Amino acid sequence: MDKIYKSDFGDLILPVLSRDQRDGEHDQLTYKVDLNSLLDLSRDGILVGDLTDRDCPLIYVDPAFERITGYTKNEVIGKNCRYLQGGDRLQAEIEYLRTAIDNRISVCATFRNYRKDGEMFWNELRLTPINFYNGQPTHYLGLMRDVTVRKRALDRVEHSARIDLLTGALNRDAFADELTRLAREKSEPILVTKLDVAGFHDINSGYGYDAGDEVLAQIAERIRSVGFAIISRTGCNEFAIAQPLGHPNNTLETINLIRSALASDFLVSGATINIRFAIGFVVGVSTLDTTKLMHQADLALRRSKSSNFLEVSEFKAEDEMRSRNRIRMTSEMQQALANDEFGFQYQPKIDLSTGAIAGAEALLRWRHGLFGTQLPGSFIAHAEDTGLILEISRRGLRAAADFAARINQGRSRALNLSINVSAIEFRHRDMPSFVNEIISASGVDPRWITLELTESKMAETSPAMIAIMTRLRKLGVGLSIDDFGTGYANLRYLEEFPITELKIDRSFIRSLGQSRSKTIIVEAIVRLSDELGFQIVAEGIETHEECARLRDLGCHFGQGFLFGKAIDPEAFAEVVAQTVA
Repeated sequence: MDKIYKSDFGDLILPVLSRDQRDGEHDQLTYKVDLNSLLDLSRDGILVGDLTDRDCPLIYVDPAFERITGYTKNEVIGKNCRYLQGGDRLQAEIEYLRTAIDNRISVCATFRNYRKDGEMFWNELRLTPINFYNGQPTHYLGLMRDVTVRKRALDRVEHSARIDLLTGALNRDAFADELTRLAREKSEPILVTKLDVAGFHDINSGYGYDAGDEVLAQIAERIRSVGFAIISRTGCNEFAIAQPLGHPNNTLETINLIRSALASDFLVSGATINIRFAIGFVVGVSTLDTTKLMHQADLALRRSKSSNFLEVSEFKAEDEMRSRNRIRMTSEMQQALANDEFGFQYQPKIDLSTGAIAGAEALLRWRHGLFGTQLPGSFIAHAEDTGLILEISRRGLRAAADFAARINQGRSRALNLSINVSAIEFRHRDMPSFVNEIISASGVDPRWITLELTESKMAETSPAMIAIMTRLRKLGVGLSIDDFGTGYANLRYLEEFPITELKIDRSFIRSLGQSRSKTIIVEAIVRLSDELGFQIVAEGIETHEECARLRDLGCHFGQGFLFGKAIDPEAFAEVVAQTVA
């Protein structure tokens, strides 16, 4: 006989085949079906499964079910709907469904099913047990929806959230997730490598941002071609690689694979570019915190970047100590700025022809509350890394300008003060406007101020840099190249930059009388400067013999311990007050 189910919606009648053996009943039975959870019947398939049969066969499907699956009612009635899974039955969601059915509870899951023609679709299936007999569920009412379009859209969104769109590599967050998964699945050591594109700013500046993007894409493709387990772009010009190692001894072999993949030149925008990379790495066991592994690789990369030749660096325990020290130093330097602990000492600059004080070099000092006076070598690099150098230099230049204005009051022959400036300032502020503001605020004659840049930092001879230097000279301040002879040995900028002074590095002055080669070099620099109209200052003069030899060679000015160490402003002011004005 037939059983019928009468829904609360009134007109919906679901004819269902009965089981002939069910207690010998032959009367028509009418049951209520709760359909309140059904959504949008125009596109959702409805199915009913018989829980009284161990195999839970389908006993009813609607036309939407047929449209979604491609199977007709006659093809599915009496079958368990697992046939829609095809051979794809190891999905976690399927086990979740089975557990819910066994426990006669409502369930919702989204999983892969397959149409009659073999096409995969994503099925969002909701099952609700129906109470028909003595309060016990006898059937499942199912609502199925094809959510393939929605699922693919969500997958694209998730993919975009995990992928760096420029290179196709994972982003930083996705790298962390995949590294965690890899560590969980593998018992062998894992190599985590970080690499940085050295001089990437110059590529963007010299060839354009499109060329820079192309370089990054090519780097990712080269690394990908090696077949590493995980590849990520973790920063603007930084990449990360994770690779399981059969044995820790395979570390260098794997690192060399990375270096070999990146060794050849890059062809971008018709130009051939040779690129150098800083590389840091750490080898960890799968039980280690993956966040810690990434941090340790970062620290190793930092050490590689700070090395002279971008040496490949393996993480060491002291890297973490240095990192903590950097954090502490940043905090202390910020506090030092608040407490006005940065200031200048002044080392006299002497006219070698007369022995009179001609000026001084302003040397930055940190008056540390605990460790006393600190020299620039202990903090300047960190100040540049953190950007604190901008505020330190702003206050320093103003203090030096005020001091120059003060000590030159009433003097017929003005003293010139030299102040070191960082190349960072030229990239992050409008230096001519900044210097002009200082001059206006202090009332100093700009001719009393000379700005010093080290030779290595003068390497950029771009039209923009030359224009900045020209504007500074128009203000009246002097421009000096410090430590001349120790940098890039490029004489071209002596012609292109409007400099006024060269300072010969102390390495050429030490033992000058005993070295023929040093004598020849210094003499050549002096003659070159005379021809080009530069003043010459010799640094690090410590003996009368060195002083006499420099004077004989025609050097104009000198400074060093022979004439006096750097002293506090008030002490220097007293010294110059006693000299002839």
